[in-house]
Amino acid sequence: MSQELLLECSFFIPLRRDVNLSDGMPHLSDAWAWLDDELFANFGGRTIAPDEYDGFYRDPDTQERVFDKSRKFLVAIAPTQRAELRSLLAATCVIFGQKCIYLSIAGEVEFVTYELP
Repeated sequence: MSQELLLECSFFIPLRRDVNLSDGMPHLSDAWAWLDDELFANFGGRTIAPDEYDGFYRDPDTQERVFDKSRKFLVAIAPTQRAELRSLLAATCVIFGQKCIYLSIAGEVEFVTYELP
């Protein structure tokens, strides 16, 4: 019995909404529950790394350094599900008040944003 080869993906969700886009407040439990439900429905599960991750980045609009603390999520996807994961993370940008989300798919990094239709 052979299984389809899956890709390991990780992404970071800051613990607070973006201060330059939103209000900088912590996410409500409903947002985290929504993400869990979506990950389960679309990919069958997820893992959250046990610690918070301290990071910083250059805000693309203000060019200022922004510090944040994030949760790291891990999910295994079929190679054909890349677009589905990107789409989910674009929606996550809106739900979690983020300009973009750091995504690594099998070691290749990109920043997922929400693009207006």
